[in-house]
Amino acid sequence: MPRITIMDIAREAGVSKTAVSLALNDKPGVSEGTRQRVREIAGRLEWRPHYAARALSSSSTGAFGLALARSAETLGAETFFMSLFAGIERRLAELDRALLLQLVDDVEHETALLGRWAGEQRVDGVILLDLRVDDPRIDALPRLGVPLAASAPEPLGRGISTLVTDERGRMRLLVEHLLERGHRRLTFLTGPGEFLHVAHRIMSFTACVREADGLARIRETDYSVGAAEAVAREIAALPRAQRPTAVVVDNDLLAVRLMVALSRVGLDVPGDLAVAAMEDSLLCTLTDPPVTALGRDLPRHGAQLVDLLERGIGGAPEDSAADPSTIRERASTALTSEETTTGR
Repeated sequence: MPRITIMDIAREAGVSKTAVSLALNDKPGVSEGTRQRVREIAGRLEWRPHYAARALSSSSTGAFGLALARSAETLGAETFFMSLFAGIERRLAELDRALLLQLVDDVEHETALLGRWAGEQRVDGVILLDLRVDDPRIDALPRLGVPLAASAPEPLGRGISTLVTDERGRMRLLVEHLLERGHRRLTFLTGPGEFLHVAHRIMSFTACVREADGLARIRETDYSVGAAEAVAREIAALPRAQRPTAVVVDNDLLAVRLMVALSRVGLDVPGDLAVAAMEDSLLCTLTDPPVTALGRDLPRHGAQLVDLLERGIGGAPEDSAADPSTIRERASTALTSEETTTGR
């Protein structure tokens, strides 16, 4: 079956090829009636855009790029990324765009790869995730000449549109939930401290606990099963009067791993200590007891990133606030009879 072209649509609609192009690309220059008629005919004829031709005529590739310095194992295990990517892909489909995704070893390789993509005109824009403290990409990537959109806990400037996630506010929300239940010895199990969002969470955690005259401890991990088991053993080895009474965990996967490890060393949640996670997912509902966590709409977060990037094409960079989180309270932070009568 021969491929349907815009000339076929123009012939049936009784308009010029230029008018069809303007209508299909939502450009000014045609009446609304013509635009609707052209789109109706294109749909009926099952016309599809020819991306190579579109790229030649409009300098558009129809794709956004995303390089990520994470392992395939981490990407497959963390529900955060799966939910985020679902939102990115859904919004790209609505815009008739594609995502060029590649895993790399580190941010230096990511910078080089994105530079090559931009130089070869393979992408119309770039999404940035996992911002680091003193991230070299912030200075290097704006020179590529393509729009950039990042998810980060603070505006990045440098011509980078930023979807700002208030990580300090999110941490305060969760810590205050624990403080209200009488907890004053709190430990934060973090991810790698090189991540900018982790640094913001640590600062907020420490400040919130100290404001309440509590004791704040930080324990950095690599999110692994081994790290969760080591932390559980460390807590169990402490005298009861020195143990944390609540643990805040950086993500849902690490929280579930910690729950399993605590059970193996004979510690009861929430009887011996409470556990709360900074990210929520189905995993947090499958433990016994289920884990209190901060919930947020990650698919919408992904769509918002795409929209920032789309608006950056031909427009000025802009910043936008991500939707706020809410506490999804579950039994891992429930008050026990001991806490109710004595406090902590």
